[in-house]
Amino acid sequence: MRLSTALAWGLFFLYALWAAALQGLLASPRQLGEWTPDLGLCLLFAWAARLPGGRAGLAALAVALARASFGADPPVVLAAASLGALGLFAGLRTVLEVDRAVPRALLCGLGAWLSAQLLVGARTFALAAEASGASLAGVSWPPLWRGALLTACLCLVLAPACRRLPGLAPLGRTRP
Repeated sequence: MRLSTALAWGLFFLYALWAAALQGLLASPRQLGEWTPDLGLCLLFAWAARLPGGRAGLAALAVALARASFGADPPVVLAAASLGALGLFAGLRTVLEVDRAVPRALLCGLGAWLSAQLLVGARTFALAAEASGASLAGVSWPPLWRGALLTACLCLVLAPACRRLPGLAPLGRTRP
């Protein structure tokens, strides 16, 4: 791996850390609360189609590790959510043109909603497992569509800016 590519991956992780930190600040009830977008997925989906080979999976893991450093969710669940959203993108990319602005934003919103469903399900399951004799029948899930909708809207605006972040150009290049 060349030095410029290693530096670009380090910067990608740094940008993912900043996105996770900003997402954590916005998630407080006095800020956006349920309307909090998944900024890491916006960064991931902006670069998913530009990364050659299997590097998109590394980007998804970087986004998941950055988010895990600011939260209490298990890193394995966060990695599964990021890789699952990326898998949805990659699977549909084989049959549709999903790297255009609107399809990418819709997929990013859907990925954010599915990721949030997985995270809430994992939390609910962990809480039910800790309580003796508890069941999941009476548990109400929060409305997760609000954050997914704002994620999709922000992906329209932020994806072009994420593609122009300083230092990330070597990620999209392949060796001659």
